[in-house]
Amino acid sequence: MTRNSDSESTRERFERLIRAGIRINEGHSLETVLQEIADSAREVTGGRYAAIGILGESAEGLVQFVASGISEEEYRRIGHAPRGQGVLGLLMRDPRPLRIADVSSHPAAAGFPPQHPGMRSFLGVPVIGRRGPVGNLYIAEKIGAETFSDEDEALAVMLAAQAAVAVENTRLFDEMNRLLGEVRAMQRSRDRFYAMINHELRNALTAVYGWAELLVRRLGDEPPAAAREVLESAERTLTLLNDLLDLSRLDASKLTPVVRDVDAREIVANAVQTARPAAQARGVEIRISAPAGTMALRTDPQRVRQILVNLLSNAVRHSPAPGEVLLETAPTDARLAFSVTDHGEGLTAEQQSVIFEAFARGDSEDSRGTGLGLAVSLQLARLLGGDLRVESRPGAGACFTLDIPRFLVGA
Repeated sequence: MTRNSDSESTRERFERLIRAGIRINEGHSLETVLQEIADSAREVTGGRYAAIGILGESAEGLVQFVASGISEEEYRRIGHAPRGQGVLGLLMRDPRPLRIADVSSHPAAAGFPPQHPGMRSFLGVPVIGRRGPVGNLYIAEKIGAETFSDEDEALAVMLAAQAAVAVENTRLFDEMNRLLGEVRAMQRSRDRFYAMINHELRNALTAVYGWAELLVRRLGDEPPAAAREVLESAERTLTLLNDLLDLSRLDASKLTPVVRDVDAREIVANAVQTARPAAQARGVEIRISAPAGTMALRTDPQRVRQILVNLLSNAVRHSPAPGEVLLETAPTDARLAFSVTDHGEGLTAEQQSVIFEAFARGDSEDSRGTGLGLAVSLQLARLLGGDLRVESRPGAGACFTLDIPRFLVGA
């Protein structure tokens, strides 16, 4: 009869341990988790008092101490929290379970403050995380017995293992929230920066570009070199600012396709018309290769045109003069591929690995792109359900291929 009662008692204590572990891992704030650990230690081991102390980074002292079994008023009367001296310090120096029948008579005892409740029996176990001790669990005054038992120690060790996981998870949760707050603050700063670019810089630059274009047009077929340089610089900078704003909207998932039915030949003709003046100025011809007949598309034609203009502009800039850039269109029933090929200096494997990254450029002064155009083009291609890829060898030119679905799903 006694053996059955003991068995039931042990089972009940293990059930309390399991329930305690569930409660401990439900908490998110460190203070709440520590209090739950201390309360659970008393419940599982049958101690009148319990506490958990958290070690500092140097593991030489307690930086946090949470008690259970005494009221807030009693805790305040005791004074400052223990710092890990006396018997409590033994666990910090030697992180192994410690059982003492009479803590006050132990050689390492440092005594209790005047208002501290009396304690004799003591059980302490280290709380050890993945990288070593994170704290210690203290239990005192076994109720109904002179000392804590082997079973009490075993239960306390298992509770300490659960406590270690809970403490580390809580710290990770706090760190995650801190980093999330920093990221959100950075996003707000980024949004303010882009708003300034959009409302101040771009408006001012648009005016410069407009006046420069008007001046060049009025000066006839042979405007001064300075006037052309001002116009070209304003155009490049305006393109860069627009790419930067597009990239910010893409990163924030604020850019959505404006979809309509269109003939792919119309997009190609428009893109070539935009790129042709720069090509003629460099002595480069843009040639179109496409099958006869209508090539129906349901997509965002403005974004497809934006990608093609960027690819054509890059190809023209890197083509020898006199030279040729080829824009090929290859449709299937489901997809459409636009390929832009030049006969320039080509790209190394290292350049190809970073060419679609924002602000990434090659080592040469004549490196391909502005640092944003191809990054924006790749993200726009993916926004349209497609992809953008490159094939190239040093000295053999480059071929960029935009591959998109002919009919955008969900549009």
